[in-house]
Amino acid sequence: MFRFKQFTIHQDRCALKVGTDAVIFGAWVNYHDAKRILDIGTGTGVLALIAAQRNASAQVHAVEIDDDSAAQAAGNAAASPWADRIRVHRMDARRMKSDAHFDLILCNPPYYSGTAPATEERGRVAKHGAELAFEELLRCVRDSLAPAGRFAVIVPSDREAEFVALSAAQELFPARRCLLRYVAHRPPKRVLLELRRVRGACAEEELTVEGEGPKSFTPDARTLVADLIDR
Repeated sequence: MFRFKQFTIHQDRCALKVGTDAVIFGAWVNYHDAKRILDIGTGTGVLALIAAQRNASAQVHAVEIDDDSAAQAAGNAAASPWADRIRVHRMDARRMKSDAHFDLILCNPPYYSGTAPATEERGRVAKHGAELAFEELLRCVRDSLAPAGRFAVIVPSDREAEFVALSAAQELFPARRCLLRYVAHRPPKRVLLELRRVRGACAEEELTVEGEGPKSFTPDARTLVADLIDR
């Protein structure tokens, strides 16, 4: 169980648990003016719940391929203050059809390409991209994103160039970029990206997560997540 200030995540049935990446990424995303939000590969439902908290009027849809994770995400949403605005769909995102496009799509995707596979099958699917490659994810986004919509994603720093090139092939271009360091003296491990359909200037940011104390955040990271967790 992971307790946020305004909601609780039960995760004993989920392939992947709530981690620092999801919390920081969810807090970083710009939810302003989005009326319809889609979370691809919702897992525990944490990003969908952060979206509903941060945007008081948006309708939030969450897609998850794993049966148990989808069921638990739906339960987490139902127990939250925003149950009437979150809908969890147990389905493969590649087969998703929607009559209305989304103003904001977010995804914490499977991206451990080239690393040792997870020993447990559900973890393999969730972590290693065997079921949803970057190319397939970007095609889903291209087909579902509104003309003026935003796509927010977190990727490993060593796969950023690959991801950006694949995004450009789908006519999605970075508009906002944040280098994410876990520790100040180490290279960035993740990159947070916001992409749009129109090529333009990209706002550059940097964030270090870990502070000096045990399990503490830096002041900037604490400010980012202040309405979500105590750290």
